[in-house]
Amino acid sequence: MNNVLRFPMNAPTNILDMLKAKPKNGSSDAGQSAGAYPADDSLLATLSFVRECLHGGKDGLDAQTQHLCLEAIESALTSAISLERTVLNQTLYIEDMARLACTDPLTGAYNRRGFEQEFHRTLAAATRYEETGVLVYVDLDGFKPINDTYGHAAGDQVLIEVTRVLHENIRPQDMVARIGGDEFTVLLTRTDWENGLARAEYLKHLLNTLYVRWNGKNIAVRASLGFQRYGASDDADLLLKKADSAMYEAKRLHCGSRGADI
Repeated sequence: MNNVLRFPMNAPTNILDMLKAKPKNGSSDAGQSAGAYPADDSLLATLSFVRECLHGGKDGLDAQTQHLCLEAIESALTSAISLERTVLNQTLYIEDMARLACTDPLTGAYNRRGFEQEFHRTLAAATRYEETGVLVYVDLDGFKPINDTYGHAAGDQVLIEVTRVLHENIRPQDMVARIGGDEFTVLLTRTDWENGLARAEYLKHLLNTLYVRWNGKNIAVRASLGFQRYGASDDADLLLKKADSAMYEAKRLHCGSRGADI
């Protein structure tokens, strides 16, 4: 960064020496001197020097001083453009790193960290605007046997397909997260309980009728889902625990049956 801010960028040493020694308005009188060019030849110092030289108008400057001032301005503009580009690239890099830190690399969904951040924002909005919604907790049934039978690559493909189905059947303001190995959450925002429950039941139907093609075979996907309504002033951790408990109750009722592979 320091290299970007130095002036002149490619100027020979004698130009700096001339700038440091050049009096304002071409006068040799010490009282009228603009002062030596600062030892700190940063972009800010360069622009300050040019401003001092031109304070009384350029007509009072000799041709050489005017030339040096114009050169300084051109160099400052070049440095400013380069600096702006550097800042933009760094901003994009930071945003990309923040996104990666909140994203599951396999499925592209939010990870647990991303989910927690978004869930807290959603609950804050719910409190502010008196909104309600539904939290859905998803756990795949019999996922370990899929890995054991077909391999982890097949298991990864199942996770990818589950994420795809969930993403394709929610609204843009909703969100999907993979918060564990085979555990997902879906946040259905700005909806009442009746509508949210109907949409959650539809997601349940889609997942439990899903088959993933792998090496000539169809792997049956089965899932247990727990639903929990949220509203103003609700606590994120408590809501997640309730949705998790509801999911385990659903799993217990149908004994975690995954169905046969075809």
